[in-house]
This record gives sequence, C-alpha cells and structure tokens, in this order.
Amino acid sequence: MSFFIKRLAVVGVGLIGGSFAQALREQDLVGEVIGVARSQRTLDKARELGVIDSGTLDPQQGVAGAQFVLVAPPVCAIVPTVQQFAPALSRGAVVTDAGSVKGSIVAPCEQLMPEGCHFVGSHPIAGRERSGVEAAFPALFQGSRTILTPTERTAPAALERVRVAWEACGSQVEVMAADHHDRVLAATSHLPHLMAYNVVKTLSDLEQDIQAEVFRYAASGFRDFTRIASSDPTMWRDICLENRTAICEVLQRFRGDLDVLLELVSNSDGEALHDVFARSRATRERVLKENKILRTP
Repeated sequence: MSFFIKRLAVVGVGLIGGSFAQALREQDLVGEVIGVARSQRTLDKARELGVIDSGTLDPQQGVAGAQFVLVAPPVCAIVPTVQQFAPALSRGAVVTDAGSVKGSIVAPCEQLMPEGCHFVGSHPIAGRERSGVEAAFPALFQGSRTILTPTERTAPAALERVRVAWEACGSQVEVMAADHHDRVLAATSHLPHLMAYNVVKTLSDLEQDIQAEVFRYAASGFRDFTRIASSDPTMWRDICLENRTAICEVLQRFRGDLDVLLELVSNSDGEALHDVFARSRATRERVLKENKILRTP
C-alpha cells in the first residue's frame, strides 16, 4: 500500500502530536508512526493507546528515515529539539512544528535544516484543557484552523505537503507571515488566556473570608470565563516568554481600555457603560456569525 507519509516521526507525543498521528492514521495516510518523548512512560502509554508503532527517547534515532516530522514539545523547546535531531534527518524530509509562537522559531529552524530538508512553520489552533497523550483524539482538529508561516526560503512542495497533512486532519489551512501571526495570536489567544489566569488570581488573593464567599457563589459566568485557566501553566509560561513583545503590546492596549472602564464606573456614567457593553455584544455576535468555527454546536 502506498502511503502519503510512509514514516512519520512525532517529536513530543502529547495532545497535539498524538492527535495528529491518530488523525492521519484514521485516514490511512501514514504507514509507520515513530514517537519521541522525554519519558518512557509517555512512550509506553502512546503505544498502549495505538498512537505510535514504536518510540524512543533519542530524537536523532526517532527522525532517522522519516519523510515527515512533527515537532510538538513546549514552544521553548522547539528550536533546541530541532537542533538536536537535525543532523539525522534523511534527505527530502519535511519538518513542521505545532508551536503557537512563530517569530522565534521559524528562522532558526530553517537555518538548522541540512541540505535537501525543509522546515515549514505551522500552528494548529486547537486544543483542550487536558494535556498529554492520554488526552489525544483524532477529531481534535476537525473544524479548526491551522496557520502556516512560510518564508522566502520555503520550498513550494514542502509547503504543499504540510498543507495537505493538516487538511487531512480536518483543519482549514491559512498562510501568513510569522511576525503577523504572533501579533494576531497575542490578541486573539494569548490575551484571553492571561485574562482568565489573572481573574482567578485576583479572586484567590482576596481576604480568606471574602474568598470563601466569592467562590461559594461563583456561577456559570465564572466557570465559562475561566475555563481556559485550566490549561497547562508551563505551556503558557513559555508562550509568554517566546512572544513577549507582541503580548506586552496587547496587554498595554487592554490596560488602557480597563482604565477607561474604571473611570466610567467611578463616574457612574451609565450611558457610556451601556455604549461599551452594546458595542462589545454587537461585535461578538458579528464575529460568531462570520466565523462558524466559533459557534457552539
């Protein structure tokens, strides 16, 4: 049988890497899946779940002979990991990542590619609060978006191969420059996560007697708004460090808007408050109408 990818190496067998392998396997597009992880327990669990066929703790051994490599560790580890395994890549191999930051990853990884090998930056905008290979499932990317960030050095054939792979997983693929990606994601993804984490922190830092009352009467609004604060703290620490410039810009903008809101409440300016809330509601409804991916099934 001829497979789209005869041998796939997944470096970082977690939620994203595991779901990618499962989705391609479900479509009969991959022959053999080799997993690379930092712990033997992860590899054993991945084999038990049928996510990988075999695994190794050695990245160079894992990518040897692979036509396609997905690099999916935490963002701070992507460049060092690629640097570690790059010398063992087979000629013609296509390497892509799954990091949610691109500016600090794409250029260094491109430079690490041996002659005849190709790196294409990618970011699947999909996930869940749970992490690890146990949380992986093949439908994770269905209805999602994946952003590819090619450069002038990107080979068209390599870009097309990565595009086809993500589309086979059920994702809608879009292309943009790495620096633009980082600014967009700082606003649409990174800021909401920081807000959710900080709301929980603000409440938990209150006096103990008030805190008990606050959380006792917390309702669906608290649950829904802070859901993403259950995400992996290590991952979000790394994202903040890797995308700090764009994140600081959007945090400054948000702080300015928050100061305006504070002034309106302090001045009991009901008309202006209503205008802010009405505009926000209208914007949200318009975005949901235009973007079917965001609609609740």
